[in-house]
Amino acid sequence: MLLVVLASAFLALLKSSHLIGLPYQIDYGEGLMLDGAIRVRHSQPLYPDPFRFPVVIQEYGPVAYTAAAWVSGEGGPSFTGGRALVFACAIALSFLIAWLLRQSTGSWWIGLSFGLLFLTLPAIRLWLCLLRADMIGLVLSFVGITLYQTKRRWWCAPFFALAIFSKYTLVAAPVAVFAHLMLNRKMKEAADFAAGMGALCLACFAAMQWTTGGWFAFHMFGTHSDRYSLAHFFLQAGLVWLSAPVVTALALWYAVRDWRSHALAFPPLYLAMSSLTTLTAGKIAANTNHFIEWMGAACLCAGLGYSAVLSKHFNKAMPATLILSTSVLVGSIVQSTQKSQPTDGLNECGLAYQYVAKSTASRVFSENLGALLMAGKPVLVSDPFVYLQSTKHGLWPDRQVEELVNERYFDLIVMSNDPAATRLQSADVWPDPLLDAIGRNYRPVERFSCRNAGVMMEPLGPSNAPR
Repeated sequence: MLLVVLASAFLALLKSSHLIGLPYQIDYGEGLMLDGAIRVRHSQPLYPDPFRFPVVIQEYGPVAYTAAAWVSGEGGPSFTGGRALVFACAIALSFLIAWLLRQSTGSWWIGLSFGLLFLTLPAIRLWLCLLRADMIGLVLSFVGITLYQTKRRWWCAPFFALAIFSKYTLVAAPVAVFAHLMLNRKMKEAADFAAGMGALCLACFAAMQWTTGGWFAFHMFGTHSDRYSLAHFFLQAGLVWLSAPVVTALALWYAVRDWRSHALAFPPLYLAMSSLTTLTAGKIAANTNHFIEWMGAACLCAGLGYSAVLSKHFNKAMPATLILSTSVLVGSIVQSTQKSQPTDGLNECGLAYQYVAKSTASRVFSENLGALLMAGKPVLVSDPFVYLQSTKHGLWPDRQVEELVNERYFDLIVMSNDPAATRLQSADVWPDPLLDAIGRNYRPVERFSCRNAGVMMEPLGPSNAPR
């Protein structure tokens, strides 16, 4: 099984490594992360007043942006350093899972098998090198778990805090630690941990509020106005669970077995808490990255479940090994040969980025932040999706972008589709009045096969905006 997992992990890492050097964003969130990293590197305010123009909106914590800025290098804007960091975090995370399993089972064979298995999961492979906050925060969270499991409980809280201030949904691990102490009747230790963790997070939050003029809380909690859908959650959950059915089943079997025996081990509690945090995947903009922590916890529980099969049900060990190895191998082959790739829809991004870079336009409203950042042009709306959703649902106090469109303030608008197609395909994203304004005042001049940069729109006449 370890040989199969090693081969599959190597193929997954090899295929993902080819994406690290691509000079354009693969995922919408990459542009947001790079924009925040550039702001940190240039000592610009990360969480300013979002109701001023240009509109700056940041959804993630300062730790993730700072880490991305730290590896971005001295040259021009690039996704390469941040992707390499995420790639390294994914590998480090797999070895942390392996070490935790080695400590619990006494076997490096099991530890490495299920640690590296994390890299092979079909729902993980897309996120192995994309510049997102999830993997950066999660590796910090697992460092905290490792310290907790080795009885260094006071040292784990700072790492949990760093994880939360990378992405605030990464609360499953500290909650599981508190629950584990409580259930094992270590009330004083639980109270001390909760007090220390709470004081640390509150102090960091207060410091961020003070240094940002009170806007940090809005950026973190006031920028998710897209609607919630249980159907969307179950669709994402189904993709994750069914893409790795044997790992899912083995993890759940171990968790149920642990609870029935009242063993009260930490991993099943962590699996349960991370299951609760996956509920954030119900937002319409959410993807399977909301299950990355759950998949790490599942690999941990699956490894312990496999160890239990070897020790308690040895007659079932060979069938379990064969089924698991076959599922990993089949998943790896399917992932390596399937026609759908992360780069689908990016065929002409080089041309689209070149068009933006060569354009004389200095005032650009773009769905694709990567095109602006690579061209060195100012970002006037740093998260178009959040801005559009907030405006659509009446949560933004004005319609300043719509007014600027009516005045033909923007020299260039970069969209996924023209207004007519956008109305049909993205009806739940764009406000109708803004699409009408773009349709009245702008015309498509170029089209490209490039995600979030498919149509270039230029004004029909001179700008009416005051200087």
